[in-house]
Amino acid sequence: MSYEIEYSDLVSPETIQKALDDCKNWLGKTQYKKVCDILEANRGQTPRHLVRLGLMMQGIQGYPAEVMIDTYWSAQRDLFD
Repeated sequence: MSYEIEYSDLVSPETIQKALDDCKNWLGKTQYKKVCDILEANRGQTPRHLVRLGLMMQGIQGYPAEVMIDTYWSAQRDLFD
C-alpha cells in the first residue's frame, strides 16, 4: 500500500471507510475477504502487535491496519497487550 496516502480526520466514518476501501483495493476483493474472515475468526486470541505484523506482511500498515483491526478483530485481547 502506498506510503503517500494521507487520512485527514482519523475518527470520521468517511475516513474509516476510505481506509477500508484502500485495503480492499490493495488486496483485491477475494484476498480482502480472506483476511477479514481470519481476523473475525481469531476472536482476539492473537496479540494485537502480531496481528499488525501479519497485516504488514500483506502490505497494510499504519492507520489502515489499525482500522482493519478495530473493525474486524475482537478487541478483548487488548487488555493483555
